[in-house]
Amino acid sequence: MKSIDKFWMCVLGLCSLVLFSCSSDDDDAGGSGLQNNFFNVENGEYVDGELPVGTDDMMLQSSSFDASALPGGSSFLTLRSNEELSEVNLSVKGQAGYIRVPLSDPDVVSAEVRSTSLYEYTVLVLISQNLEGNFTIEFTTVNKDGEVSSKVTKEVSYVEAGTGSLQVNLRFSNEKDIDLYVVEPNGNVICYDSPFPYYSEEYQALVDWDEYDGEEPAWGTIGLDVDSNAGCEIDGINSENIFFDESCLQKGTYQVWVNMYSNCNPSIPTGYVVLANYKGNMIVNNLPNGNPASGEFPINTPDNPIGDELTGATKVMEFTINEGREPGRSRASMPAPKALGKGFVNQLTRH
Repeated sequence: MKSIDKFWMCVLGLCSLVLFSCSSDDDDAGGSGLQNNFFNVENGEYVDGELPVGTDDMMLQSSSFDASALPGGSSFLTLRSNEELSEVNLSVKGQAGYIRVPLSDPDVVSAEVRSTSLYEYTVLVLISQNLEGNFTIEFTTVNKDGEVSSKVTKEVSYVEAGTGSLQVNLRFSNEKDIDLYVVEPNGNVICYDSPFPYYSEEYQALVDWDEYDGEEPAWGTIGLDVDSNAGCEIDGINSENIFFDESCLQKGTYQVWVNMYSNCNPSIPTGYVVLANYKGNMIVNNLPNGNPASGEFPINTPDNPIGDELTGATKVMEFTINEGREPGRSRASMPAPKALGKGFVNQLTRH
């Protein structure tokens, strides 16, 4: 059986050129409403027409699509069939057109019920930063003989998340507590226990806050705003999100790290994808693994319950922004903010 590492290598090689515009006007954005407001797939072709629908109910043995999606993130579509497929067609209910995606080089996996093998395809779907609500994805598949399957529909729930001027998003393939870290040019580490950019009002409020003697500040929405499955309290979102407004961006080099804080189910591997958007476009990753950057935590990856020290974490991106505030003094020379603790981000009262 082939390793699922192959898929993550495909993500690395195929997806690095995808761009999303922040404009909500279809003509200004230079693409279709489907692509600009919902999703796109690298190596896919937009077709201005009705989704092809056949009558073959048996072509797909099973399929899955992430139950939630957030703007500027990604989702996984997994298809299993007892025959090889040539393409999948994706659309959104109520939207014009569809995206045709060629399929090739599947993994061969064991069927869960019968003693046979299935062909498995995984497609990375890149969610638009303009996504504004729930949607229904519709798709059909085409086999090597050109026959089209019946239509499959999946309901997708919208998860609110910030995009700002700079957005870094982590999506992982199953329900585990995987953390996202962004290191700012002055060394400040944004993560679950210090969720705010250094030059934000929220960061200073966190430095000044005494939870025993003072009332909790009225936190704004900035920095880490989605912290999924914290401490293995499963929410099923399987994503983390960090974003910056232009006012708190630093000029210089940023680093992005991921870490398996708690492996809630060590018996299965976990793939992940990290996306970084700057002013609506995918920013260039200075590391060789591209943008999106992908990888996998293998079976039995141990827990690594670290804070902002990054010991044992995996560096996946490094990129440079040539505009913004000068970093000034090193974060190490300044008073440290209070460490909030695991899961506290999800309890903050945001305004």
